[in-house]
Amino acid sequence: MSDFSVQFAAKNEVVSYQGSEGLLHFNVGLVGKEWLVYLPPLVGPQGEPHFLGANEASTVLPRVKNFLSRIWWFGVWPVNYQVTFLGEAVAPSPSIESLIQRTSRHAPTSDA
Repeated sequence: MSDFSVQFAAKNEVVSYQGSEGLLHFNVGLVGKEWLVYLPPLVGPQGEPHFLGANEASTVLPRVKNFLSRIWWFGVWPVNYQVTFLGEAVAPSPSIESLIQRTSRHAPTSDA
């Protein structure tokens, strides 16, 4: 028995992933023979963006890719697809510039 499931939802516009990571929804689009998977995935009833941790991404993204790369339409015709992930799955680390700006805002000023 598998500890995860991947399936289509919302007229094949969303791929739902259910696993130990929780329920994640990936918006997808089919362009020719290529699935576009938009990152980050969404969670909760309001569809909030959810950035994945590095370990989470290394588990979830290959499973979603495997699901989309070979689909049996109507259980009869297997079709192979390319899968491309667009966007960032893991939260970008803050840039040095943004850290400097944040710390300089809180730096004490001297009035002479």
